[in-house]
Amino acid sequence: MDFLLGIAVVAASVWGTLLILRGSLIGGCLAFLFCLCCCGHDLINFHIGPAPLTIDRLALLAVVSAYAVKRRFGLADPKPFAPLDWLLASFIGVLTLSMLAHGWQAARPTEVTPLWRLLGGYLIPLVVYWIARQSPVSDSQVRTLQKAFVAFGVYLAITGLCEVAGLWQFVYPTYIRDPGVGLHFGRARGPMVHSVTYGMYLASALLALWELLRNAPTRRSKLAYASLAPLFAAGLYVSYTRSVWLGTGLALLIVAVTTFPVAWRRLAIAGAVAGALFVGAFKLDAIVGLQREGSVANTRQSVDMRGSFAYVSWLMFQDRPWFGFGFGQFPTAKLDYLSDRSSDLPLEQIRGYVHHNTYLSLLTETGLIGLGLFIAILIAWSRRAWRLWNDAAQSEALRSLGPLTLGVLAAYACQLMFHELSYTPLDHALVFLFTGLTAGLTTHAVIANRAYSAVRPWFFLSRRAANH
Repeated sequence: MDFLLGIAVVAASVWGTLLILRGSLIGGCLAFLFCLCCCGHDLINFHIGPAPLTIDRLALLAVVSAYAVKRRFGLADPKPFAPLDWLLASFIGVLTLSMLAHGWQAARPTEVTPLWRLLGGYLIPLVVYWIARQSPVSDSQVRTLQKAFVAFGVYLAITGLCEVAGLWQFVYPTYIRDPGVGLHFGRARGPMVHSVTYGMYLASALLALWELLRNAPTRRSKLAYASLAPLFAAGLYVSYTRSVWLGTGLALLIVAVTTFPVAWRRLAIAGAVAGALFVGAFKLDAIVGLQREGSVANTRQSVDMRGSFAYVSWLMFQDRPWFGFGFGQFPTAKLDYLSDRSSDLPLEQIRGYVHHNTYLSLLTETGLIGLGLFIAILIAWSRRAWRLWNDAAQSEALRSLGPLTLGVLAAYACQLMFHELSYTPLDHALVFLFTGLTAGLTTHAVIANRAYSAVRPWFFLSRRAANH
């Protein structure tokens, strides 16, 4: 049976590669992303060699193969390295050197190894980023990308609502029904079996829905898109994840401020401030004590643990501020600090947990060097997205990727404050797809502007000399 299944999967990968070759690389990246969510190890896996093969890994191989062939025959859109790309390469280099320099092979078999965190959390998403950056992008491809995300969002929202309602006969893939698979059983978690990642993808679908609604050609299509917004909002709510709510709200605010007329921008900001004040004044206790898959006490403990993580991270940073303890070493390096008695915080409660803050995780593992590079990349990505939105030379469809990417980055930045997102490629692959597309569309403009700035003083000096 396994042999027949292996033949079927190999045949599917070959046909998939042919389809990608005839289609677009962006479509291939999108197909890989959805396979990553729905067709991972929990759905099906089989062994042909030392590592298990899964459909999402075969999909990645198909996309890489299609990119190599298209690049060989001049069907890609190669762009030269820009400062942003060197920044990203430096960050990945720091992670790699930090991992290799700190006993990365000594991890226990029950832990996620530093090598897998580097491969799954950063290198696989980097492949998606590079292919998206080097892909030719058309208006129709952007609209297809947005519609595909909206369709995926409809599936996620319906699946999440069925999960919390107990309508398991309508929940597919079936492994979502298993409480022993993934995390956060009892919340909406979708095929990712993780409510945070579920919320990230559904928030991205909501942002894509807004861009389609904003540019819909007819009233009927506007009404059709608008009717999906309550469904998406309900799906996000039943994730019962505060960081998802916060990230989605911030993303929607940034997209509104970016795309609304000036008068509406002020109204949107005023409404957001008023809503935040209302929640802080009347609903903060209810949000902190939100009952999810566990008890209210467990939810409050989850909030309290973040103070312990922050305190331990501060102690570790003081000892090794510049280079940290090594990428992937926080789960073991933190153990020496849990016996500290100079604080009243219950530090022992974080003993069996990975870090709950990506920023602090990078700070403790790679020091100020790694965290500084990472924050610089986020800022550079945001600037590229803003530049794309304000580039009058681009079409409206291509420009719409700017606010969409800004919104995705805003939602992502919020999740980083409350979760460590480098243990699977799901979240980073999503972010790297949008930032790769944005970087590709703005690279030529950035290089042209830099070249013009370098030539301009000589040009004006020469013209002044000629006039005299």
